[in-house]
Parts: sequence; C-alpha cells; structure tokens
Amino acid sequence: MRNLSSEASLFSQNNFRFMEIKIQISDSVYKALLAGSNRIQGSIGLVSPTEGNFNAHRRTLGERPDTRYIKLAHGRASVTEERVSLTLRIDRRETDVVPCEVIDVESQEASDFVYANS
Repeated sequence: MRNLSSEASLFSQNNFRFMEIKIQISDSVYKALLAGSNRIQGSIGLVSPTEGNFNAHRRTLGERPDTRYIKLAHGRASVTEERVSLTLRIDRRETDVVPCEVIDVESQEASDFVYANS
C-alpha cells in the first residue's frame, strides 16, 4: 500500500482554504499510475477527516459476450453463451400492479425468450 498526499480546496466566504488528505492506494494502482495511466477512477473511503483509502473501480477487460436481451414492462431478460439473467423492478407505489402477477407474467415472457435464444 502506498500513502499519497493530496490537497483539496474548500470555498469559504470568498477565500480559499486548503485541506490536506492522506490517501492510501494499492500497489497495483500505484504501478498503473507509474506505467502512464493518466486517470484511474475509483472512490475514497474516509477513515478519519484527514485520511482515506482509495478503491479503484473494477474494470473488466477482454471480449464482451454476444448478449441478446428483451425489454420487459418492469425489467429485462438477457442471454449469453454462459449466463441467463432476469431483472425485475416493481415500484411498490404502483397501485395498479400486483407484484406477484408481474413476476409470474414477465418471468414467463423471459422464459419464452430464453428458450427461443438458447
């Protein structure tokens, strides 16, 4: 793990104040920075008001599988060579929808789609 120091500016009543934050990054992120990666996206989890840990967002490399999908009224179903996925999002405030019926009907639609595309 590497410790880096960064200055973040805070705007307060027409003048600038600077705050120093120490950030700890992993060796792999440090090596990527040294190798010439201009930007590594991630998030900082503060341990205290002046210290934090940087967590790089996971990046998947390689070929993206050929994905076929169908849009459903409350979600979507997708099919690849390795995986089948069904996602439904039902807002409980939808007064004209019975969630168990949506799950039943849309999962059947997804099942038919998967059968046709497998």
